[in-house]
Amino acid sequence: MRIEKDLIGEVQIPLTSPFGAQTQRAIDLYPLLNDKALSAYPDLVLSLLKVKKAALLANIEIGEIEKGHGQAMLSTINCLITTLPDVIKEYFPIHAYHGGGGISTNMNMNEVIANLANRDSYHQEFGSYSPLHPNNHVNLNHSTNDSLNTACNLAIQDAWGRLQERIQQLELGFEEQANQWRHINKISRTCLQDAVVINFGDLFGGYNTSIKRSHALLSQDVESFHLVNMGGNIVGRQGDCSRRFFDSIIFHLRQVTGNSAINRADDLIDCSQNHDDMVRFSGNLDQFALGLIKIAKDLRLMASGPQTGFGEISMPAMLQGSSAMPGKTNPTIPEYLIQSCMQVSGYCHTVRMTHAHGELDYTPWQSVAITNLLDAMETLGTAIQVFTQYCVAGIQPNEERNKQNLETIIPTMVSIMQSKGYTYAVSLYKSCRGDLNRIRQHIQSGNTL
Repeated sequence: MRIEKDLIGEVQIPLTSPFGAQTQRAIDLYPLLNDKALSAYPDLVLSLLKVKKAALLANIEIGEIEKGHGQAMLSTINCLITTLPDVIKEYFPIHAYHGGGGISTNMNMNEVIANLANRDSYHQEFGSYSPLHPNNHVNLNHSTNDSLNTACNLAIQDAWGRLQERIQQLELGFEEQANQWRHINKISRTCLQDAVVINFGDLFGGYNTSIKRSHALLSQDVESFHLVNMGGNIVGRQGDCSRRFFDSIIFHLRQVTGNSAINRADDLIDCSQNHDDMVRFSGNLDQFALGLIKIAKDLRLMASGPQTGFGEISMPAMLQGSSAMPGKTNPTIPEYLIQSCMQVSGYCHTVRMTHAHGELDYTPWQSVAITNLLDAMETLGTAIQVFTQYCVAGIQPNEERNKQNLETIIPTMVSIMQSKGYTYAVSLYKSCRGDLNRIRQHIQSGNTL
């Protein structure tokens, strides 16, 4: 063990660990138990590394970091970016969310970069913080407020790229099903009662339109994450970083991320007080999840049976459905989607709670917001991928059952109404007491009421 000192006093740290006192205190104060560590969110860690790299390049350019020191830290950051999957658990072990508005996340990163750069470039022991210091050098001209906020925005964009691909595959799956089975009619239902005739192209096409609408709303929401608050270091006020850094950081952030759409938000105070962009995104993500639950429940109901249910469609049998009933299979894939979407809805509700509990000049709940959003996106993306591959692609209508359903009372009465009017159809139904055979005999005989 080694001993470091900070504002609170002495703290013991494993000798070979590249983090420092503030990280170790977070480890000691917030035990993981079965919760997730910061390392469980590689999108966030990688995004924060990119923010640190952009800040370093800006500081080198404006001459506020000596070039040799800058190159030492740049080499360390580039190495971390390259080797992150191998070292992330060891280097970033703190609880994913914690008090202090995410400062433990920022300082975990700062201490790791400083210690590794001092060791690799200057042969200094961990904890020396000489010549490079986590606050004076790695954190120069920015703070937790703007660097973590910006990293959150970048992480959401990266995670959205993966989720969007899976949504597009789901859209393609329903489009193919709509085209394949458009020639087969089925009975629709309102309030779980028989209604008019539609076809499976109508059914699957309607599902797809709902998915595409949610997709479009989420895509629009993600555009807001191109606006970052770098330069609004402390509660968003300007002047806490040098003017030259303020003017150059956005350029370097675009260069490091390869994203030319990144720009600075107009009101940096607002960025400190609110993260309603995350809340809005979580709201539409929740709505999308609820829509998928409805679709999955529909398919589950239409596939019910095999003999006493709707039996209108069949889905691929993926697992045995019972330990006690031979031959039984269950709609496990739609049920997995439903379970996942329920969890997503819970994640999104937590994000909305963080916005409701911000106060005064800084909302300190961003760690909870970003981790729950990333969890929601990962959970939903995985469930969509499984649902598309193992359910949607294999749905088949039961043509015989659907044909039988079309020859029932309500479709017949609607057809009579369309040819002879509503009043006539109601009178015929009453006179025949809703007996379908009598109604058909009456029509075939040409009798009038």
